[in-house]
Amino acid sequence: MIPAVTPSTSQPKSWIKPYEFWPSWLFEFPFYLYLGVQCLRQRVSVPFLAKANYALDHGEIGIGSKFHTQQQFDQSLFLPTELMRSSFSQVDKQSFIINFADRHGYPVILKPDIGMVGKGIIKLEKDGDIASCLSKLSGDYLVQKFTPFRFECGIFYTREQGVAKITGINVKHFPTVVGNGQDSLLTLAKNHYRYTHHWATFLQYFDTAVVPVDGESVCLSFIGSHTMGCKFTDDAHLLTVALEKKLFDLFESQPGFNYGRLDVKAENEQALQRGEFIIIEVNGISSLPTHMFDPRHSIWQAYKIFFSHGKRLVSIAREHRKEPMELMSFKNILNKVKLNQRLLDQTHSDLKQQ
Repeated sequence: MIPAVTPSTSQPKSWIKPYEFWPSWLFEFPFYLYLGVQCLRQRVSVPFLAKANYALDHGEIGIGSKFHTQQQFDQSLFLPTELMRSSFSQVDKQSFIINFADRHGYPVILKPDIGMVGKGIIKLEKDGDIASCLSKLSGDYLVQKFTPFRFECGIFYTREQGVAKITGINVKHFPTVVGNGQDSLLTLAKNHYRYTHHWATFLQYFDTAVVPVDGESVCLSFIGSHTMGCKFTDDAHLLTVALEKKLFDLFESQPGFNYGRLDVKAENEQALQRGEFIIIEVNGISSLPTHMFDPRHSIWQAYKIFFSHGKRLVSIAREHRKEPMELMSFKNILNKVKLNQRLLDQTHSDLKQQ
């Protein structure tokens, strides 16, 4: 079971922006220093961290294919997903998406195969939405069935020395505004305390000039990303025997996955606790233990969670260091991560301007 973590009941007032809103490079920098120290202590080279998930392409470290990762598990628990190659012509891509929608229905979600933090995600409602977005896509894309389930969680899993453990669960609270009968949806969104320029990614699906009636609640986003405005809360109490068994059964069939996070959706909290959920995606060794972003946690509590997972990652990688795995050099890994990030950022920027 998940160890109990008691969050702070309040945050001290300060001119410093809460850590959950810091740029990722700033918040994560101490973690990578700590990770480097742990690698030295346990004599694990940084590229060999990928061996914690030796069944995946480079452990799914930000350069591997999410489609390949998904294919390593029982597909019955996943949303229907197919891979659309960047080499396809525009006509072939349009036909590919239409054919997928004919079999699975709209809405359809498009996600970068190298995606991270919710960038580059598109929601298509009908055939007529396809053409306008195709020229903005970079790289391979996943075409995935959309689920109407609104209860979404990140569930962190580790397996060390054969002992499986759920180390964290976070519920994702999507950006929502409440109408006052006077302000437009755009004004309400911009006045939301989590608003950033990234919100253009999902506000484009609304008529933002509309004025919601007094008391009307409008959920703005379908993207379960902290960067895109979701609030994450630490919800260890959601773990039940039934949920734990369902998760352990999934991972027991894949010994080459030992560290990472599942993003799942369920009809509601009770369904999740019964083990009734559907998997949106699997994240590998680059996964963040996102329950650390609960705003009730102090920054010290957040780093305690973050560092403990980093130490465990190094230990798991050392355990599997002899597993055969083709790895690029550390320099080439860094270059590919940077290239992928540039492609994502460009696609994200282009899509916001649709």
